[in-house]
Amino acid sequence: MFEYKIHTLVDITNNGNLKKAFPFKTQAGELIHDKESLSVARNQNNNFTTLVQTLQLRSNISWEVEPQKFNGAIADYKFGSAYEGVHNSWHFQFFTEQSGVFGDPSNNHVGYITEDFDLVPVLSFCKETATFPVNSFLTQDHRTINTYFTFAGETNK
Repeated sequence: MFEYKIHTLVDITNNGNLKKAFPFKTQAGELIHDKESLSVARNQNNNFTTLVQTLQLRSNISWEVEPQKFNGAIADYKFGSAYEGVHNSWHFQFFTEQSGVFGDPSNNHVGYITEDFDLVPVLSFCKETATFPVNSFLTQDHRTINTYFTFAGETNK
């Protein structure tokens, strides 16, 4: 198995089943108590679904842990220079069985998915704290990168 990670300022929370009576908590721990909170949770799910479907254009993926949300200074991340200070960010670890499906192993392990994801539309104004110039995953412009990928290597899974 080959391990990759996505790092994004786009809310990709996976809330799971949202067809329950108010109030309830999602699988991600979000409290859903009215139509507005339900709408946000659906938009979060839609962003996660878009992420998974875009990844699976090249390979089936698997994962063990849902996307993790962090709030903190983003200076140590590789987001665009337009984003400074403290922001929410989401990090998601996933696996493939084949090597080289997301990029050239001798050069850039994530080059293909970086291109695939650029300008893929997302639903903004969920729980993001950054504002994007376009409601999309942005992976190319060094000023506005809101999503990037890393290759962690081969695992023994």
